[in-house]
Amino acid sequence: MNKFLDPDPLGFKKMEKERVIKELEKAIQKAETEGRTEEVEKLKKELENLTHESFWDKLFKPDIIH
Repeated sequence: MNKFLDPDPLGFKKMEKERVIKELEKAIQKAETEGRTEEVEKLKKELENLTHESFWDKLFKPDIIH
């Protein structure tokens, strides 16, 4: 089937996650240059939570299981 009509939901989720990560990284850099340490720590924690991949997530990735 055509990818345009039937998009890959996992691919879309991955692209959206990458976009959010880039936005958080930019926000962290901006907050650091402005000297807002509380916001920097909050954003870094949010980024860490978003990029953290648990052991079970690594073990049972959907693209590995057939």
